[in-house]
Amino acid sequence: LCVVGNNIWAAYKNCIVVVDGESLQIVKVFAAHPRRDSQVRAVQWIGAGVWISIRLDSTLRLYHAHTYEHLQDVDIEPYVTKMLGTSRLDFSYMRTTALLVSNRRLWIGTGTGVVISVPLSDSLEQKVETSDTKKTSGGPGGLVRVYSSSNKDVKDVAFIPYCNLTQAQLSFHGHKDSVKFFLAVPGAPRVVDDDQEAELRKMLVLSGGDGYIDFRIGEENEPPVTPKGVRARDMSHLIIWEVDAELPVVSS
Repeated sequence: LCVVGNNIWAAYKNCIVVVDGESLQIVKVFAAHPRRDSQVRAVQWIGAGVWISIRLDSTLRLYHAHTYEHLQDVDIEPYVTKMLGTSRLDFSYMRTTALLVSNRRLWIGTGTGVVISVPLSDSLEQKVETSDTKKTSGGPGGLVRVYSSSNKDVKDVAFIPYCNLTQAQLSFHGHKDSVKFFLAVPGAPRVVDDDQEAELRKMLVLSGGDGYIDFRIGEENEPPVTPKGVRARDMSHLIIWEVDAELPVVSS
């Protein structure tokens, strides 16, 4: 479930059911994936766009929050392969397992434990258009497919969160197994200058999953810390990132 404005987007198998939050009447039903055996895994809303991930799929899909148009497809597999290589990855687990929108950034967690953060932009100029879903673009972002609007009468000036993987940031700190969840919480405020009244907010983004790994060095020889032979890096971990909030808050 995901609250999108006054509506609720509910995932059912490969479909999205849009329900009016007041009348509880079904407003719209559409297929988020053409295969009926696929399942919607995560739904995240920001501005006039909704990002959707599919179970056992590495492609993310962007839909318009009001017209329900399919706006963009983004495949993360080519990007992760380019950044980390093929030797450290299991392609059978190259799927999106966690999704979060926070502070105009899209946080993506994969089945291999990799965490990706992508800034969201309402500009179409930076997108790479492709006509064949099996072809990849020449840039490091791989497939980034943008759909033109079929409704020419719609005039929406709201922010549409397009994604460009050429601006993505891949964290070398990840989990040994799939990323289970993301959570964003406010951090402690940090004063910019004593002479200024504005203070910069911080956000903490947490990821949860089994184990910890630094993808730059891979596995380390670490002695077990329990009688059962479990190492500290194999236990469940929380990884925390501190990021700047989007807008400063003027102190009273």
